[in-house]
Amino acid sequence: MALDITKMLHTVVDLELTIDDAKELLIGPATRQQTIFVQLDCQLANFAQAAGWADVLDQGTHDADQARQSYLKSLALLLLFSAKKQWTHLVVLDDDQWQRITTAKQSTKLGDLNKEYLAIKHFLNGAYYSHRQEDFRHAWHLLLKMGIVDFGYQPATLQQGYLDLLKQVAKQYEN
Repeated sequence: MALDITKMLHTVVDLELTIDDAKELLIGPATRQQTIFVQLDCQLANFAQAAGWADVLDQGTHDADQARQSYLKSLALLLLFSAKKQWTHLVVLDDDQWQRITTAKQSTKLGDLNKEYLAIKHFLNGAYYSHRQEDFRHAWHLLLKMGIVDFGYQPATLQQGYLDLLKQVAKQYEN
């Protein structure tokens, strides 16, 4: 089963509107994009930290639940960023793209995971600073590949976890 990216995108946009209404946030579009981008950067770092692959001094440190939660938040923030940039067409996957992502070679070695993580960050910076849509698309595909292939997150449980997480956050802001 592929992810229902359209549903995931609509859910995160709806959540943002719910939070904006509850908090009466009034920040401009540029500041909004910056804030989303900073939060995305933080969640990606949280994911790497909780997954523990790069902590060569303490390989026993690994929090699978925290890693998964940070990964889900990263997906949400990347989808929200696509909406703010009006790049939602870049997150929709056709069957060939989905096939390439899900059948890619699994990265398990420290060097390969580091390269993949750094590539995501590199592409995101290109998307943000140089407004390169292809960089954004590459970052999105790599992030999906990292979760689904490298960490073995099953698409159905990944999507359900994503929707549950956003629903839980939304409950905090509902009247």
